[in-house]
Order: sequence, then C-alpha cells, then structure tokens
Amino acid sequence: MSAFVDYNYFCYILQLKEYRMDRIKDFLSTKKGKDFWKKYIVLWRPIFVIIIFLSPIDDLMILKYTIITIFSLEFIINILQLKRGKLKHPVFTKKAILIIFSAILVEALLFFASGAWIGLLLLMSIRLLIISLVVSIFYIPTAYIKKIIIKKAKLKLSKYKNLKVIGITGSYGKSSVKNFLSTIIGKKYRVIKTPKNINTEIGIAKFILDNDFANADVFVVEMGAYKIGEIELICDMVEPTIGVLTAITEQHLALFGGIKMTQQAKYELLRSLPENGLAVVNSDNKYCREFLHELKCKKVTFGVEEEFNPDFLIKEFDNTAQGINFFGKMYNKDISVSAPVIGTHNAKNIVPCYLVADFLGISIEEAKSQTNKLVLPDNTLSIINYGEAIILDDTYNSNYNGFCAGLDVLSGYSNKKRIVVTRGIPELGAMSTEVHTKIGSEIAYIADELIILDKDNAEALIDGVGEKFHTSIKIVNDPNELLEIIKSYKNTPSVILLENRVPDILIKEVK
Repeated sequence: MSAFVDYNYFCYILQLKEYRMDRIKDFLSTKKGKDFWKKYIVLWRPIFVIIIFLSPIDDLMILKYTIITIFSLEFIINILQLKRGKLKHPVFTKKAILIIFSAILVEALLFFASGAWIGLLLLMSIRLLIISLVVSIFYIPTAYIKKIIIKKAKLKLSKYKNLKVIGITGSYGKSSVKNFLSTIIGKKYRVIKTPKNINTEIGIAKFILDNDFANADVFVVEMGAYKIGEIELICDMVEPTIGVLTAITEQHLALFGGIKMTQQAKYELLRSLPENGLAVVNSDNKYCREFLHELKCKKVTFGVEEEFNPDFLIKEFDNTAQGINFFGKMYNKDISVSAPVIGTHNAKNIVPCYLVADFLGISIEEAKSQTNKLVLPDNTLSIINYGEAIILDDTYNSNYNGFCAGLDVLSGYSNKKRIVVTRGIPELGAMSTEVHTKIGSEIAYIADELIILDKDNAEALIDGVGEKFHTSIKIVNDPNELLEIIKSYKNTPSVILLENRVPDILIKEVK
C-alpha cells in the first residue's frame, strides 16, 4: 500500500503539470513547490534512511522489524487520510495507470535484485526519482506515438478540400471567441469546433481522428501553447486560412521566458496563413499589432483605441444584468450590437467574429440575428443562484485581464456584499508579484472581502489590498473550511466571485 499511495501522489503532481518538465520546474519554484520538498515522503523518509545507514545496526532482525514498524505506521496514517478524503491521486487515465504500475514494478524488481531489507528502505526513499525516470523513459515512445497521431490527423483533414479552418489564439478570450464565432457563422455554415479544454496539438489531433468532418463547412480550432513551436505544429496539421489573435499578455510567462517569446509563439498562427487568408488582430495590444506589416494575407483589426485605426472601432459600452450593448464603426459604418452575455469585455470577443463573418460573406444583419443566441463558455462568468447569494463562476479564467473583467461585473452589485475567492494567477514567473499587487488593489476598490486559496500569491495580493478600503482578508488552505465559509453566505444578500480554479467540493455545493 505504501508504494501505491506514494506513486499515486507523485503521479497526481506530474499529471497536474501535464508531465511537462517546464511546468514542473515552475511549480517547484513556488511556495507550494518548496512545501512539496518538505513532505515526509520526499525529505524526512530519506533522512531517516540515511540515519539508519550510518547507525551501527548489524542485526538483521532489528533492521527487519524497524522496516515493518515504518510500514505499519505509514499504513495507519494512510488509512486515516483515506477516511478523511485527503489522499491525493491522479485522474486514472491509461497513461497514469501505466506510469504508476510501471514505477511499482521497477521498485519490486530492484528490491528482488538487491535481496536485502535495507535495499527496500533505500527504494522507499527514492520513489520520486523512480517515477520521474519512468516518466522520462515513457517520453520517448510517447513522442513517437504523438507524431504518428498528428500525422494521421493531418492526412485525414487534408481529404476535406472544401473545409475552411479558422484558428484562434491569444493569452485570453480564445474560448469565448471560438464559441461566439461558431454561433455567428453557424446560420450560413455547418460548423465543427474543438471542445472546451482541447487546444494542444495532441488534443486537437485526437479530436480530428474521433470526429466526422464530411458534413462540416468550417472547423474552428482553439490553439494554446506553453512554448515556441507548439502553435506552428498545430497550424501545420490543420492549415488554417483565417486566424484570430485576441491579445498577448503575461500569461504563462514563466514557461515562455518573456513576453517577446509569447509574442513569437502566438504569431505562429498569423505567419502560417496563406496569401488569400485573413488575419484578425486586436489593434489595442502593441504585441498583437507590432508585426502585422510583415504578413502577406489580408489584415483587419479591432479595438477601442481610435489612434490605431481599427477596422471595427468600439466606441461605447453598456453592461446590464441581461447582457451588453455596444456601439461602434465597422469599416466606417455605424453599428450597434446587443448580446445576452454579461461583461463589457465581451464586446472585444464579439467584434472579431463580425470581421470573420464579413470575410465569409455573412451580412451584418445576419450576424446580429445570431448574436442574440450567444452563450458564454461554462465557468466563464456563469451566474449561479445560491440561496439568497449569487455566485459568479469564473473558474475557467486564468489571466489578469479576465480577472479584471470579473471584478468589473462584480462592481455592478453595489447593493450586496461582494466577496472574491481566488488562488491568483499561475505561471507568471518574475511578473507574479507585480501582477498580483495590481489585482489586490483592484479587489480592494470593489470587494468587501477577499478569500485567498494559495499562499504563493497571498503576500502580493495582501500588499495590493492595503488598508485604505478596509477589505477583510482570509487565507484558507483547507477545502472544507472554505466550503463552510461559502455556506455561511447562502442566506445573505451577497455576490461571490470565484476566480481561477477552486476545490471541486465547492463547485458541487453551489451547483
């Protein structure tokens, strides 16, 4: 049981970071990562083994009973944690199961090869190393299999000669634009789109192989990346003719290594477009517009800053409980749009869809009629009635601009107590303190209470909040404690904004 529990926990950590060494390295640099190194199975058990090695114990029976005692104590602790629901384990995919049992098998073979009880103690102390080696070994066949899957997907998609592929990338807004665009062009074209969380090369490839495109006119593909070359690989596979770039910000900066590297990665979509294609770009963002002049395809832009002459200029916003209204100019023609989605930021998620629709021969009136059917992606500022309280579920968001958009919606509920629940934004690298301090100051201006779920970002958030607006702050590490706090608001007139990932038991409770 000891090996099974340990390898489950290690696999849980590895799976959270998609078995990627770059993401694991970033995790280990955080306070959570440093706490990980202090855990008994990582630090204290190896220290205990070293003490035994250095001690003058020669009696085999004493050593044997020492090991049995350790196993017994760990067994009791694991049973207690299991009863409390505190044992961590990965989602049991085929890959995770194979990794766990391969690690157990390697340990068993090494133990039988050593033939010594002290060898078992040593193996118990290096389980993190064993599973890391297993994952590294698996990388070779996994990379080869991935190439085969991507090649098959590319071959399959190439057979649909009349299929138009639209790629969407950016640091935020990708999923919203994907959903909105699919709806707006859906009246004239038969559309298939990648599902909510599918935006990596292997995820997209598997989606292509699992679905029939015979009755589709347009394939809308959300493209995500953690490093340079990943979007280029997706584009080589799906060959987009239209590309939408929503924005370029500090998201995943720790993985990219700098904003210019992020820019280079996102521009891989635009640079892949053919001469008869279309690039739709946010002109307000300097990193988006910087290299537009280098593109060979047609280029159109959108934004609120008139000085950059966007093809769709948004001039006025109005946010209501029923949705948003905005007015602007598209190709210098006045246009007013109403949509049943909350948050004025969604205007900048809708207008690129209008520019794509125009390129595809859809009139403004046709686009506006479809706009009335727009729906936000799940967990993106979804409104949930929870007793007398209102939950704003924005747990799919993980970027600064999206966070500010959530706070903007929260600010509209001035007659209720306003609470923000967040762990902050992950993988910001050197920008983390600056960004979280800015978020804290925004929270202080709007919210009555801040509940912080991640101590990595707590200090910067607290510094940002300050004392000027008397926002109360709680740091909550225990999911059950958080659940009880949220339950206490159920019968009070309050609005609770959930930003970024929260414990599953909280989502189950409010839904």
